[in-house]
Amino acid sequence: MSTSVGTSNAGTEPSALGKKLRPTTSPTGFERPGIWSFPPFFTIQPNPTTQQHQLALWTELVLAWAKHDRVFSVNADSPEPGDVFNNKTIGRKLQPPALKQLLAHMAAEGNAAADPPKQTTTYLLYWRKPEEWGQLIYDWVSDNGFLNTIMTFYEIVDGDLAHTTEVVHLHANGGLVMPACLNQLTGLRLGN
Repeated sequence: MSTSVGTSNAGTEPSALGKKLRPTTSPTGFERPGIWSFPPFFTIQPNPTTQQHQLALWTELVLAWAKHDRVFSVNADSPEPGDVFNNKTIGRKLQPPALKQLLAHMAAEGNAAADPPKQTTTYLLYWRKPEEWGQLIYDWVSDNGFLNTIMTFYEIVDGDLAHTTEVVHLHANGGLVMPACLNQLTGLRLGN
């Protein structure tokens, strides 16, 4: 008779580990996966294969959290870089060196960028990549008949029609990601 992970041999009672590793919901409504309740998840693992898997799980978690909560940047040296990095229930926190390693990994994968460049503390999070934001801006401009028109940053993120697109979220972050998004538009041939 085979048993599944997290159940006793009898198959009727969940194990202690199975009870702990259930998804939890943040005060903002973000559902954190069960792995977030596993204490070793908050310590970068030394085995390279395990570490790569762990960093991939963290990347997925951070990007989902950032998208849900509309977070555009993280400061690894901040006492509270974000609630996703601190599980008070189990008393574990991703420490600044581990958080910096995670953010550097995310940057190497194209999911984050040091801001400003050439430092290792503050990173922009790309839960939507700049080229995706750029395409959203282009589509919105095109759909609203603004091609070949000069527009200000304010008109795009806070103008009368800004509420008709997801681009409005770029305003909430103080425009941190907007320069990278607009740089993506320079490669497009507007008006064609």
